[in-house]
Amino acid sequence: MAEKAVEEKKTSTISIKVVSAKNLRGTKGENLTSFTKVEFGKPLGESGKCEAGAEATTKYNYTANIEINPEDPLSVDELSYKLVVFTIVEVLPKEKRAKEEKTNQVGQCIMDLFPILKGESKFTKTLALQSGAEPAAAMGSQPQLLVEVSCSKVIVTPEKLEQSNYLTINFDSVYSLPDSWQPNNNPTHSYHATLSVPLSETVDVTAAAGAGTLRPPQDKNNQDPLKGTAKVIPRRYAAAGNMSGALAAIPDCLVESYKYEEEDYDLTSQDYRSFREEAENEKPRITWNTQREIFMTPAATDVLQDRIAKCRTWPLEVYRTNIANVTKKGKEEDLNVSFHGIAWINLSPLLYPGVTRVKGAALLQPYVESEVAERYPNQNKKIARSSTVSGDDLIQKDGASGALQRTGSGGSRRGVSSAKKIKESKKALKDMTDTLDVAEAKNNDANVYLEARSYIVIEIKLDKPLVPKRKPEDLAAKVAEFIPARDPMAKKSCGADEAVEEYHKRIGEVANLILNEYRQKFGLSDAIVSNDEMVRQKKELIYDLNAQGKYFTFKEQLKQVVVKIVREKFFKTSAFQSEEELHSFLSELYVFLVEEMNRGVSKVFTLQDTTPQPPSVLSEENLVHFAREAELNQNYELAARYYQERLAMNNANEEAWFAYGCFSLLIRNVSKAGECFKECLAINQQHINGLILYGVVCMLEERFDVAETFFEDATCVNPQSYQAWTALGLFYDSMDNDIGAEMAFIEANKCFDSKTSVFLTCAEEFLKLHVYNLVEMALSHELLTTPKTLSQKYYMLLAQLNMAKGDLCTAEINVRQATTIDHTNPEAWALLGHVTYLGSNIKSARDNYERAMSYQTLPNNCHAIRLRLASIYVQLQEFQLAKETFLLACRDTPSCLTWLGVGISCYRLEELNEAEQALSEANILNNIDPEVWGYLSLVCLKTNRKLEAEQSYKYALRVGLQDPDLLTEIKSVQQTVGFGDASF
Repeated sequence: MAEKAVEEKKTSTISIKVVSAKNLRGTKGENLTSFTKVEFGKPLGESGKCEAGAEATTKYNYTANIEINPEDPLSVDELSYKLVVFTIVEVLPKEKRAKEEKTNQVGQCIMDLFPILKGESKFTKTLALQSGAEPAAAMGSQPQLLVEVSCSKVIVTPEKLEQSNYLTINFDSVYSLPDSWQPNNNPTHSYHATLSVPLSETVDVTAAAGAGTLRPPQDKNNQDPLKGTAKVIPRRYAAAGNMSGALAAIPDCLVESYKYEEEDYDLTSQDYRSFREEAENEKPRITWNTQREIFMTPAATDVLQDRIAKCRTWPLEVYRTNIANVTKKGKEEDLNVSFHGIAWINLSPLLYPGVTRVKGAALLQPYVESEVAERYPNQNKKIARSSTVSGDDLIQKDGASGALQRTGSGGSRRGVSSAKKIKESKKALKDMTDTLDVAEAKNNDANVYLEARSYIVIEIKLDKPLVPKRKPEDLAAKVAEFIPARDPMAKKSCGADEAVEEYHKRIGEVANLILNEYRQKFGLSDAIVSNDEMVRQKKELIYDLNAQGKYFTFKEQLKQVVVKIVREKFFKTSAFQSEEELHSFLSELYVFLVEEMNRGVSKVFTLQDTTPQPPSVLSEENLVHFAREAELNQNYELAARYYQERLAMNNANEEAWFAYGCFSLLIRNVSKAGECFKECLAINQQHINGLILYGVVCMLEERFDVAETFFEDATCVNPQSYQAWTALGLFYDSMDNDIGAEMAFIEANKCFDSKTSVFLTCAEEFLKLHVYNLVEMALSHELLTTPKTLSQKYYMLLAQLNMAKGDLCTAEINVRQATTIDHTNPEAWALLGHVTYLGSNIKSARDNYERAMSYQTLPNNCHAIRLRLASIYVQLQEFQLAKETFLLACRDTPSCLTWLGVGISCYRLEELNEAEQALSEANILNNIDPEVWGYLSLVCLKTNRKLEAEQSYKYALRVGLQDPDLLTEIKSVQQTVGFGDASF
């Protein structure tokens, strides 16, 4: 008795009160006598006879009770799918000589109890009574039933509700059926689909679609779902059984249209488009259009997430039964399961952050018990088999609705089931298992699914994602924690510009003071003063200024602003490491101060016959081009200088910081790259490539949490960026997060609109940014995806990767494989030329470069090919070819390097005038190139210009000429002509 009392305390009583009915119409009008019957999987009772009262209202005030154990997941699950069925029955007047009164069913209506699982303990509903499959009338005159529902004890507490979830399974249709399956007016078979879902660690429930029907092709006037046309097709309750029409329809729930590209599962490729359009519009189909909802407790949600992580694909079983065998008694009562198929549903997208829905078409194949046990070990044999035979037909047949659906790995249902029902359910399960043993042995008939390429469309939804996704604003705030946003204008207008402006102002002030001193000493005169007189006056003025101490005063006025320029413009605040560094800096500072002094004076005075200063020939585009050229020659010091000059020109340009960061990755300076990308993001926190590459830097520094934040933020900033999704997927793959990687790659392919592989395209783009770790991972995925059909592009990218890593032998093997695939591709021969050039095989490199340039379609980077080919000509002393090739490069993209090449070639050809012109152009573009000064010195030596030869040689040494062959040649010519080195 004590145990029974404890059990009673655990249960909650759900009271369903039928209050009244309105607008009832019987066989003789509105004045009728009626009663109501209430069912919930089984009859709960019926009211007494009641007569219609005023305003055609019949008051029943009948209450039926349901006992639910909140601690039993199977008992709670009954509230998810079972329906309360109300039937209004008219009592006709008793005829003469009749033993019993006759009755007539006036109407039926159904109600689900799912609001209780959403935390409601009391609610009232007005239900529309339906008569068969007739359409509903206007709500004002349609018969209605007023129902009140209340619970004696809260079944789902607010705390439990907060942590719970709701799983919805929408069973749609099976398409592309065998040709022998044709619909008829007298169907002899019903069709079923089931999916096992965990309710706890030890209990599973089988979600059944109900009895599906074989239907003819869709109406030609209705467009197919793939075209996204909305259809007014109501979705039915899965437990509605034989109910039809509006009675079985779920209120405000329609079969949603869907787009082809939004699907998951098997048939998402464009190759299946025409096949699916034909199958879904011109062939018969099995249709359910039903919905099964499941309340997931916190424990069930954890088990669901754990199972999906262990088994990404779950078995959805489809089979056919004989209607006659289900309804008859005796020996013919066997199920006669046939065409037992299975579809593997990929549920792994539900583990993606923020994902709550998967839908698509899954191919059907024959059911094989061993395959199910291997691929989905979570189910034992009885659960798997019981799922094939559960459904409304069986519930109506034996009355043990929970016998199959409540069998789990932990045992049978506890609580409200009686010992007799448990015994009956076990016997039914044994009979069904024996039936399936025979069915599986004869399951060869299911091969028709493979032949017909049958597939089922199903949707699985969650109310809340299993893995919450960080909101874009949270990610942006997280990024801002690492890299605070700064106003770029504030950075631009800080010290440098102000220092130069103040210098101009002070120059003007000092110039006016000096002019006043000059006028006081020499007076005003319009006469033209000779050069000798000007020199004399200058000496006297300087002497007087020094003698009076004014020179020191003027110098002190400029000293402070010059110090500010050194700090703010030249970023020099530390001590010099050597005398050479000091002299080099003073030379650069002197040139700058003189130029700015002239600008400052020009603001105060207007000089006659002043030659205007030519505009600078260097733009940001020039600096970028020169830097790439220096990278090509592996002169990284010069390349860094060009990148820094670009930043000095405009340090508020995020692209300049980004390019400098990519260059830092090239030279393996990861910390410097991180600083540059941080500066880029400080200016523009939505710089998509900056976010990706800063994530790469964090990966290299093993700050993986930070890396994930930046990769995710990149996908939020631009959800249509396949580069961002691919980078995120590659990151997840490196962290062994297979679920996250799969999600990211799916999104990348959705955004990617090209016939080529997204991995190859991203590898090519990442290669340009020197992100070699992502390039390697992307090519690995390409290898796994298409191992037997690797393209030429794959081998070329692999060759470039190995070339960047310094493995020239492997790179040459890769690029030669590419040339065997397509020997007419000039890019392949150009790449082979680069590999052999870096390997010092200049003759082979020359042949490959010349072959690449001989095609009608030129390679993309002709400039790099011409530079290297011309340098080979110089090494082979073919100076005329070298000159012509360098001139072609100058015509398209002139630079210091191309004009230097022209100058060298002309010098070797004894064309000294042309050589000097070319070297002068090179000097304008880069006045600190030691080779340019060296060859200018040689030209001046050969043309007997002593002063210019000495000056050129001096500058060559000052800017660091270290080429031993060129130095030896200059020394030799100096000894021959007898001048050129002022130090001797």
